[in-house]
Amino acid sequence: MRTVIIFASKSGTAEKCSRMLSEKLPGEVKVIDIGKNPNPGFSDCDNVIIGASVRAGQIQKPIKEFVGKNLNSLKSKNVGVFLCMGGNRPQFEEYLKQNFPGEFLDSCKAKGFFGGEFNMERLGFFSRTIIKALSKGKPTPKLFEENIQTFADSFKS
Repeated sequence: MRTVIIFASKSGTAEKCSRMLSEKLPGEVKVIDIGKNPNPGFSDCDNVIIGASVRAGQIQKPIKEFVGKNLNSLKSKNVGVFLCMGGNRPQFEEYLKQNFPGEFLDSCKAKGFFGGEFNMERLGFFSRTIIKALSKGKPTPKLFEENIQTFADSFKS
């Protein structure tokens, strides 16, 4: 079984989760940063997993464009999608709907809410300032490794 995980990440959380997920999946797994490879091939893969982080309710534009451009080909594969984000399960469902076509979401074998984290070292001054101001007094986001395992398990059968 061959799997490709195609992700976009601003601060590194989606990349970290992609790598964690790749270690939990059977068979050959490729992890591709769409920012470094804007046209990743996946025709030789059985599973295609799309990962993105959420900022102000939006995922990265290259992921949206990739899914839109490859929608018909993706529907012929076992597909899954995960988001890295703070927030809760209802917000996760809302962000999926506002960022991905319904046709794509309907074809997903798994949808993963992996949580989030702040990686301040990878963010610019402006982003760090905004995050500090918006997160004051709120719980720090965290990754849900158990959700990553559950997501991986859905691709093992």
